[in-house]
Amino acid sequence: MSDQKPSTPKLLSLSGGGFRGFFQANILSYMEAELGMPLARLFALIAGTSIGGINALSLAAEIPTEKMVNFYKDWGPKIFPKIRWPLGLIRQKFSDKQLRAALEQLLEDRTIEDLKHKVLIPAVNLSTGMPQVFKTPHHDSLKMDKEYRLVDVALATSAAPTYFPIHKMDGLYGWYMVDGGLVANHPGLYACIEAERFLNMDSQSYKLLHIGTMSSGITDVCKTVNSGFLTRWRGKLFDLSISAQEAATENILKFKLGPDRYMKIDVTPPKEQVKFIALDKANPKAQQILSQQARSAYQNARTALQKYMAEGE
Repeated sequence: MSDQKPSTPKLLSLSGGGFRGFFQANILSYMEAELGMPLARLFALIAGTSIGGINALSLAAEIPTEKMVNFYKDWGPKIFPKIRWPLGLIRQKFSDKQLRAALEQLLEDRTIEDLKHKVLIPAVNLSTGMPQVFKTPHHDSLKMDKEYRLVDVALATSAAPTYFPIHKMDGLYGWYMVDGGLVANHPGLYACIEAERFLNMDSQSYKLLHIGTMSSGITDVCKTVNSGFLTRWRGKLFDLSISAQEAATENILKFKLGPDRYMKIDVTPPKEQVKFIALDKANPKAQQILSQQARSAYQNARTALQKYMAEGE
């Protein structure tokens, strides 16, 4: 990749997927190591949802991607501890106490206004019943979010139903928020709209790079047609929702941008690996698979990625 910012604007889209964001963080780390400077400097806008939102906020703050990778290694098993009973049937499966502590260490006391690069972070506002998109003040009309702490925004976009509790935003209105994956697990379409509406980009002038979280092909809720909620669905309803939403957005973006302006780096996991890389699995086996797949995915995409990022300079 070039060490100069390309003249053709590039947008970066980062999907959600729980601890599978470790795969995504490794890809970003490989890219930044090869670039030799903060990766966010290559992109006009970074959009991220759920764990992709946490990665996006980190990139926009120019937190080294190596530190992001270590964040997953150190905190993943604490955020997603092994439990004996699927508590998500009755209440959320995990507390957000460890996630909050991890985010406080990673993002510190930064606010949206402190970010060095433009971001877009989707969540769902339960208080209004509408999508809520947190943004840097990159347009005169975007002033509402700048004082929000990044930790608050990260907890809002990653409050996955059945996995984590609903997040109450501090400050203005006291909104209750849940995971942005319910409306935009693949935030690439949001990024395109933002670029055209608020960044004054012509609809034919930019490119989009999307990095996934190996979420494709992981849902197996319908092995039997008469499966009930307790016997089959459990917490997998959210997994199915984000997977289907991501696939639908993928098809729209392929049509909107075409192969020359849309690139995706992701892997559909082999069936024998699916059971080891659930959204809430952060054990050594999961880390090994995700890191190995990330290395392979980057190696396979490297030549095409270099060409994609260099075109239009």
